[in-house]
Amino acid sequence: MGIYIFTLFVLLVFSFLELRTDINKTQHRLMSLFVFSIFVFQTGLRWQTGTDWEIYLVHFEETSSIVDVFLTSTGFEQGYSYLVLLVKSISNNYSVFLTVHALLYYFLIFKAFKKLTPYLFISLMVFYASTMGYMGASRQLLALGICLYALRFVDSRKAIAFFACIVAAYFFHRTAVIFSVFYFLHRDIKKSFLIGILAAAVILGKTSFPFQMFSLLGDYASGMASSKVSLYLDRSAEDLANNELSVLGLVKRLLFFGLFLYNYKFLTDRIPVYKLIFNGYFVGLVFYFLFSSSLLILVNRGSLYFNAMEYFLLAFQFLVLTEKNIKVNFLIVLFIISIFLLFQSISSYSDLYLPYKGIFINSDFNRYRID
Repeated sequence: MGIYIFTLFVLLVFSFLELRTDINKTQHRLMSLFVFSIFVFQTGLRWQTGTDWEIYLVHFEETSSIVDVFLTSTGFEQGYSYLVLLVKSISNNYSVFLTVHALLYYFLIFKAFKKLTPYLFISLMVFYASTMGYMGASRQLLALGICLYALRFVDSRKAIAFFACIVAAYFFHRTAVIFSVFYFLHRDIKKSFLIGILAAAVILGKTSFPFQMFSLLGDYASGMASSKVSLYLDRSAEDLANNELSVLGLVKRLLFFGLFLYNYKFLTDRIPVYKLIFNGYFVGLVFYFLFSSSLLILVNRGSLYFNAMEYFLLAFQFLVLTEKNIKVNFLIVLFIISIFLLFQSISSYSDLYLPYKGIFINSDFNRYRID
């Protein structure tokens, strides 16, 4: 656990410096590079750490030609498989691939964050804590990075560039298609309407309507999309039985939503992009209440794109605070919350993350082995 807490502590220190000192551009770049390096080495040099380790390792070993990219038995998207093939043309070492993957993923994340957040390290602190449990979801993480990068094109109203990014993300993970909704969210929505939609989602989520709606989608879908729908429907009861949604997670969502909504006018008057990010977070909240009682797998798969807005929104709240001491106190509270978020993120598969195993750290620890 030490390596995760150390990373959070570094982000806390850099966040404090970002809030309380006048950091010049060169210093900020060096700090960013240091954090970027920690992220890349931690993710790229891991071994037998994170979910789906065996599946991705086998896919890497079995992908050897362009035919495997299009006819892979794993069902992996072509974009990811082609990236594997491209790296394997240089090196057949899986750690090399993981490092390339990490470099590409965090490059996209840092480019997106620098564009969208007023405080880079505060957003990265919450991001790191919240997404650690996704470290093994290699395809969806790349899709997330591309989608977050694409948000700059919503703000500048460049539709072709935005949807081109979504298409690219789709070839790494099909769930990226739901990110398309962001292009239509850069607008003001009345508070009464938001609260009404949220109330309706809570009520409908307790009925059989979401399940029936998703079943109907499966009837009209074809090919792999139809099989995916069927799989999710078949697994819905088992997922609900084996996974309880955290009460703390529910309370956190509602408290954060109240905070973000309360400061909405103040922040949108000063930073117009706040409305886009807030609306994206709201859609994720509706998604959560609509499917959390029937199709938990949709919440787990689809919410990643919308929950990412939380990392930016929390950093924006510091702009409302005027006194430096209050900012620091809020930062400490956010650091404590981030520790809880970290534990929550890895709680379902804690044995796959604790201890952290890499090619240079805890390398003798045998979590499981493929021979």
